[in-house]
Amino acid sequence: MNTKLKLISLIVTCQVSMANADAFSETLSNSLFKAPQVVEAVNAYQASIHAIEQAKSGYKPKVDMTLGSGYEWTKDATDDELNRREARLNLSQMLYDGGATGSEVDRQDAKSRSAYAHLSDVADDYLLEAGRAYLELLRRQQLRNSAAATLANHQKLFDQIKRRAEMGVGAESSVNQAQGRLSLAEVNSLVAENNYLDALATYERVLGQPAPTEVSPVPAQIGVMPKTVQEGLELLRTQHPVMAVASADLEASLAQREAAKAKYQPRVYFEVERRWDHNLDGTAGANEDLTAMVRLRWNLYNGGADEAWEANTIKQIGQAQAVQDDALLQANQSLKLSWNAYTVLGKQIGFLADHLKASRDTRDAYQKQFDINQRTLLDLLDTENEVFTAQNQLVDAQTDHQIAQLRVLNSIGGLAGALDITITPDNLKTSDEQTVWVTETVQESPAS
Repeated sequence: MNTKLKLISLIVTCQVSMANADAFSETLSNSLFKAPQVVEAVNAYQASIHAIEQAKSGYKPKVDMTLGSGYEWTKDATDDELNRREARLNLSQMLYDGGATGSEVDRQDAKSRSAYAHLSDVADDYLLEAGRAYLELLRRQQLRNSAAATLANHQKLFDQIKRRAEMGVGAESSVNQAQGRLSLAEVNSLVAENNYLDALATYERVLGQPAPTEVSPVPAQIGVMPKTVQEGLELLRTQHPVMAVASADLEASLAQREAAKAKYQPRVYFEVERRWDHNLDGTAGANEDLTAMVRLRWNLYNGGADEAWEANTIKQIGQAQAVQDDALLQANQSLKLSWNAYTVLGKQIGFLADHLKASRDTRDAYQKQFDINQRTLLDLLDTENEVFTAQNQLVDAQTDHQIAQLRVLNSIGGLAGALDITITPDNLKTSDEQTVWVTETVQESPAS
């Protein structure tokens, strides 16, 4: 029978833990799809897709139409004044441009991959901020409840001491001492309430929605953590979006240099032009012609602009490489700091839980001893404060440990995945004179 009860209890506990995890993940997911910085990143990525299509247009023909009508004066054997009219239709197809169009397509493709990785990074950072706001509100909720319970205990003790004094059993000094501790408990309760209201305001600002009356608890273990800091560093190098951003930006700089080199090459076009002119160059009447030509254009001197642009792109490559190196160093440092907090706080929680249990046992024992005059009021009040302090320390350590988990997962670029949150813009809104729905998906790999 006991085994069955334990099994049922374990199943219920697991179900509650999973429900709490789902509530935490769902709350963050709902706010993610409305966060302005995420919407901005989605729009930036979608804009980069259109930039690729714009670059690819260099491969396609161009058709231009020209119409004109006006006055013409021609001086030859006679002075002629005519009303000139022009109509021209020109088709131009690029045959060779030194690789400029291909390099521009490569550059825009790299920028699109950078924008996509930046979107993932922005989303992960937002989830860290939102998760921290959620956990901070949960912390302040627990500390407020703890302060309220401690205040109630002090009120109970004060009433008990006061009755004893009125019956002539207790001293007036004991009443004064209990009154002082009760006032301090009142202050602690007000401070806890103020901190809760501050956390509530932060929650509503970050998550963009009203906070529930009672915030659902979050499981002690939020996601699958790396087993060692070294494993975390390896994951960071392979999956952190910041590294993907730096790598894509470097590729964009390399492609831009290739585009700069194309400036030294000739351009070859196939052009077809049909002209319908009237009263042209002093000759009255219609003048029509059709040309189909292959034309080569080659800039021989451009004031040194091409050389300067190429030199500029070389420096941009060096800049992108330095940014990539710095991004790796910063990401490594962030992970190590987060990992240190995660491991140290994890060790502290067990000791703090033992301390809280021992403090409660001591308080309960002192209460019984106080009732039979074996303990002083000061002993009892001290143990009550020790329980209050121990509760707060444990709550702080547990919350900080959960936040450290979020920081570690964010440092390796895996927070969204750990929370089982898929980044799609289907529920995001963007504003362009009026509110419209963003329906394109950002999970597709960038166009190439």
